[in-house]
Amino acid sequence: MKGKAIALAAGCCLLLSGCGGLDLLPYARELEGMALMRTLGVDAAAEGVAVTASTDAGEEGGERAQVAERTAPSISAAVLGMQAEGAAYVYFGHVGRLLLGEPLARRSAGEALDYVLRDVEMRLDTELYVVRDGGAGEAIAQAAEEGSAAGRLEAMAEDLGLAARSMPRTVRDVLAGLERCGASFAPALRAEGGTFSAVGYAILKDGTLAGWAEDEAAYGVNLLLGQVDADVVEVPVPGGESAALRVVGARTRVRPRFQAGELTGLEILCRVDANLAGGNADLEDPAVRTALEDGLAWKESGRIRAALALGQELGTDFLDLQSAAGSAAPWHWGELQAQWEKWPELDWTVEVRAQVRRSYDART
Repeated sequence: MKGKAIALAAGCCLLLSGCGGLDLLPYARELEGMALMRTLGVDAAAEGVAVTASTDAGEEGGERAQVAERTAPSISAAVLGMQAEGAAYVYFGHVGRLLLGEPLARRSAGEALDYVLRDVEMRLDTELYVVRDGGAGEAIAQAAEEGSAAGRLEAMAEDLGLAARSMPRTVRDVLAGLERCGASFAPALRAEGGTFSAVGYAILKDGTLAGWAEDEAAYGVNLLLGQVDADVVEVPVPGGESAALRVVGARTRVRPRFQAGELTGLEILCRVDANLAGGNADLEDPAVRTALEDGLAWKESGRIRAALALGQELGTDFLDLQSAAGSAAPWHWGELQAQWEKWPELDWTVEVRAQVRRSYDART
């Protein structure tokens, strides 16, 4: 028994040391000899794909981001080409953001998503963006002129937290939606002069770009999913003035409506909470409070309707309403699965209830 234990220990040492030609572990590399890529962009090309990778800018401000580009039949081939040509080892394990150019997304976003899923260095928590009216490579290269794409995207994400124009989505989120209901969505951005701005969402159906959720429809997506960090809505009050309401919370339920076993529609119930952010509205006046809450409910109801109408127009359940309806009525799950093909023609009703408070008023 002791001899067997010694032999086993010797075998483990042999594997760890790489003796006997058993190179099972990756070679150690010095950090100074590695280019740590933070952003990856993929565009359509005549011979396959064009891949662009970028490091972050130096912390001192004088070091510009490094940008590498390669065109190849596949993303894997392009990445291997970058690693073979560079003086430093190009490492993709730190990539936190993946950008897809619009032409590639219209052709197929599936290859890029599948690459992240299968590659040993890439991570599923990588944030996904679709570049509208442009290419990912050009956007990354322009951002590197005075910083880096990673830095610009981080700045945009901070702005989104203050404006509630969009929400982050990871590759894992998008893949899960595509697996469950054949559709999903990702933040859309526009790149101009090295800066990025959020422009709603890109809707993916069967792995390809099917359309865009813009303006009111984009806000409706946020409401349906309860992602409303700091949306500010102007609402008229009695007397001809207006008040600014900051939406701080939303909770939405989706209920299926059946008649004689047939799915006839959906009921959307949304509760919205908001704080008075500006204006001279007197919340102690019942008429004023009612006017504010009714106005906010009407505004948010229109946004939800816009998002629902877009899904039906595109013939896709990109918000996974089927799962939401099934959670509300699990005893109807079998009927929902069998009849969900009716979704593009389903009738639906939207009811929004709003509550407005002063954030500093403990009595309300």
